[in-house]
Parts: sequence; C-alpha cells; structure tokens
Amino acid sequence: MADFLQGFLGAQQAGIEARNDVTVAIRNWFANRNPLVTRLPYVPVERVDFQMYTHKYRARGTTLGAAVTSNTQTSLTFADATFLMNHDVLEVIDSATGLVERVQVSGDPTSSTTVNVTRGVAGYSPIASAASGSTVNLIGNSRSGSEVLQTGLTTVGVPRTQYCQTFQFPVQIGGSAQTARAQVMPAGIQSPFDFNMTVQLQNMVDDIETSCYYGVSQAPLDAANNAGVPVTAKMNGLKYILQTNNISSANPAATSPVNASAYGSTDMIRDTLQAARSNGGEPDLLVVSTNFMSGFATWGQAIQRVPAGETVFGTPINVLEAPFLHGVTIVEAPLLRPFTAIALTSSEVYIRNKRNPYWNLRGNRGDMVEGDWIAELAIEVVNESHHAWVEGITAFSAN
Repeated sequence: MADFLQGFLGAQQAGIEARNDVTVAIRNWFANRNPLVTRLPYVPVERVDFQMYTHKYRARGTTLGAAVTSNTQTSLTFADATFLMNHDVLEVIDSATGLVERVQVSGDPTSSTTVNVTRGVAGYSPIASAASGSTVNLIGNSRSGSEVLQTGLTTVGVPRTQYCQTFQFPVQIGGSAQTARAQVMPAGIQSPFDFNMTVQLQNMVDDIETSCYYGVSQAPLDAANNAGVPVTAKMNGLKYILQTNNISSANPAATSPVNASAYGSTDMIRDTLQAARSNGGEPDLLVVSTNFMSGFATWGQAIQRVPAGETVFGTPINVLEAPFLHGVTIVEAPLLRPFTAIALTSSEVYIRNKRNPYWNLRGNRGDMVEGDWIAELAIEVVNESHHAWVEGITAFSAN
C-alpha cells in the first residue's frame, strides 16, 4: 500500500486543519483501481437531488402495427409513430413477400400509431398487402419549402432523478496504540493513525466506485416523515441508469447475452458499441472487468497499453486499446463483477460533487484521536441510450 499521507496530506497539515479536500490526491493515487471516481470530470451540484436527462434522437424506423390490406389504403398503423412528421418519406418492406414501397406522410400525425400517407411515391407502386410487423424505415423529411404552421417534434428531455450519496468513514485510534512502534508500517507510514487513514480512504473510494456501478437510488427521508427512522439518500449506479441497452438483471425484459457460454468479440461489439451507436451514441470508452483480459486473449486480440503518463505520485495510468475496436479506449475496472462490460460515451458521464472527498479531524476525546473521511456525490449520465451495459456472460470463446 502506497502512502501519500507523508506527502500530500502532511504538506497540507492534515493533523491540524479542520478540513482538507483530497480530490486531487484521490485522482492521482487511485487512478487504476477506481477509474470512474478518478477519471470522470467533476461537476458541482448544490442539491442532494438533481435531474438527469435523456434527449433521444429521432428513431430511424419502426414496424407496421397492423397489416396493409389494399393498395389504396391511405391510413397506416405503426408500432410507434411518435417520431414522425408531416412529409416524412418511409420505406415499407413486406415481411411476407419482400416487396418494397415508399410512402409519404400527408399530414401532421394526430395519433401515436396511425398516420395518413400518400402511397407509391418516388416511382414506387403501391403494394396490395404488407404483413403486420413488417419493417418500416424512415428515409427522411421532404418539403416544398413553402409550408407554414407545421408541427415540430418535441425536444423536451425525459428526466430521471438522481441523489447524491454521503459516504463517511471514521478513523479512530487510542493513544496507547498510536504510540506503539513495534510494527513497521508499509511505504514509510509513520504511525498507526496515518495507516488507518490510508486504509479507510481506500475503503471510501472503493465504496464510491462500486456505488457508481451498482447503486440503487432512494430518496432521503428524515425521521419525522418515516416513522422515526431516517432514510439516507442513495445514488443510482450505471447498471440501473442504463435502461435502453442493458443486458443484466436490472432490465426485467433482458435475457442472458446471446452466446453467453461461448462469448466472442463480435458478441461484445454487438452488445456494447453497436447497441450504443444505434441509439445515437458515440461510445469511446469501454470499461471492463478484469477477466475480460483473458477474453481478449481468447479472441486472439492483441491488447496494447497506450502511454498515458503517470500520476504526480509516480503511478502509471493504465489505458489499453485493441486494434479491432478502432481506437476505443479500454480501461480495466478491478471492482466490476466478472464478465461485465460497459460502453460509455465519455463526454456524457460525470461525477456530480456536492461535497468533494475531504478529511475532517474531530480532535481528541479522552485518549482517543478521531476523524472522518467524508464525500457527498453521485454519478450522472446524460442520454442513457448512448451507453450500454452487459453482464451474464459465463465463458469466452474464440470467434
């Protein structure tokens, strides 16, 4: 265990200052064990609760919600028409015959499923029938340029509440134990109190990191509003924030990954990068559990360490790349459960800090020296459909 107490905190008079913000020390000391806490940007927040928003791009297709029964039918029913506008050009592909027709929306949609259309546009002939469930692709909007009073698509995001979670790790040691010198502390740590501070800070950062993965949100309640028992605020972790592209127990509709017992590199691309990109994301960061290193080896992929420098404490920063992932950064996350991978569009993930991690020295109580590590923060994800989570793999297999 390395020691920064003799350096950073010692220089900042940790023993006498009332409060020491250790965010910089945490970022530099725990960069490899706790990649989210140490590498994501921190954006301050002033409330224990805040809103995360998803602004979805327009869908590029849907399916027929009811069969087309004649070539003169001008009202079509879709599984979802909420993303359609007047003058949209659509491509209908009959799943039974493979016949293709292009139609154009002929008025502002007034229903979430049914719209009026002009049949057989752009040189296509109206088809006599198309089965329910047939694919409908959105080609694009086509206007004359003189339209007025047209209805636009809503740009209001879908909100979801997140809560800043308070982490507190007490450090306490009696005077007799503090003055014992029989034990040699690792990395030059000079006293049992400093050693306990180091251990408890690591424990707190581990808890924050794990909560960013697996936390389940809960609104805080004071004792007066909850039968005399207070409820502490709890953050939602990535596993539960990410809903659109989620193969895990957090998604009731999800099943095990395809080829879970013989999982290959193409399966991983399908479940992470492709899933995020199909919903408008630009995933550039792949956070993986440690055993994915053996998965890359099984797939015959050469994982290359990218020179990313080192922290001010001399700790090399681990960043990896694989040629088959086209420049996507790979980061090993030791605290992720085995067989877990997360694809992130890194520009849309933050740590929202209400109180940065800091050391709060209580002082002496009798012969006991006491203090606390404290932090209050949460992870935020913008546009959850731009990211992906997969777990439930049981074995890797070469493609």
